[in-house]
Amino acid sequence: MKFNQFLKINAVAIAAVMFTGALMSFKIVEKKAAETQFYYNSSDVTEGSFSDVNKWAIGTSPSCLTSGDRPCKMIVPEGGNLEDQIGGLTNAQVLSIHSTERRP
Repeated sequence: MKFNQFLKINAVAIAAVMFTGALMSFKIVEKKAAETQFYYNSSDVTEGSFSDVNKWAIGTSPSCLTSGDRPCKMIVPEGGNLEDQIGGLTNAQVLSIHSTERRP
């Protein structure tokens, strides 16, 4: 009798715990962060030019592997920006960020 009384009094709490347990049993799929890809869109190879965000464009370059010793692409994670990633770096530092860089 006491068990039935306990169930009646706490029915809402019991239902809430069961509902929460049912929801938690499903695996929640994490959304992959969207990233932005930039490519170096300039023939300028003077020191510091690779870190100039005005010389980069969004997308992919069709001549990535045939245009000399310049960076090819830069991938910026969602929530970041290109300036934060390459601003103030030397050309060698920018080239070392990604292994996919332009080579002669």
